[in-house]
Amino acid sequence: MAINPIVVETLERPLGASFFLIVSYQNDDTYFELKSITEKKFSKSVYESSPMPKWELDDVDRLTQMPGKSTKILSFLQRIHREELVLIKRECVEIQSALRKKDPTLRLIPGYLTSHNVVISQSKDDFHRVYLFQGVYSEIIYVFRGGKFSVLDTAPGFFKTKESVYFFNSLHESYEYNKFKS
Repeated sequence: MAINPIVVETLERPLGASFFLIVSYQNDDTYFELKSITEKKFSKSVYESSPMPKWELDDVDRLTQMPGKSTKILSFLQRIHREELVLIKRECVEIQSALRKKDPTLRLIPGYLTSHNVVISQSKDDFHRVYLFQGVYSEIIYVFRGGKFSVLDTAPGFFKTKESVYFFNSLHESYEYNKFKS
């Protein structure tokens, strides 16, 4: 078998990813206001999780912040390209800052789901995160193996719960079913 020396490498933009937002909060009214704001800014939400296990703050955040009592995930109709995660994170920081006057525990974690993985955005560096730009890092949470998502060891504990795994596997099924539809 001969090696073809004239192999041309092509660069292709991947399909849009399924955009989601993890919301940790204390005040239900703030959650509903946030949902209204994000649906106007991004697109209609197509999936809203049942109440999820509480989002736990990391050791550093526990020193300066309080966690919300509730956590939900919103998945939006809008598909995003991966490079949009930086802009979306910046928009979420602005929304979060404005709404923290009503609910100081509010925390927004945007991310996306593809056929192969689930990625969230973070604002802090860590050994397992990749710097994108403008102060935003990405973190792979799940990888798709053997017909289901497997959580990475470095993922926050929230993603290791059965409710979270179930939600993201269900979202993956929907994404795969609809990924070629416009």
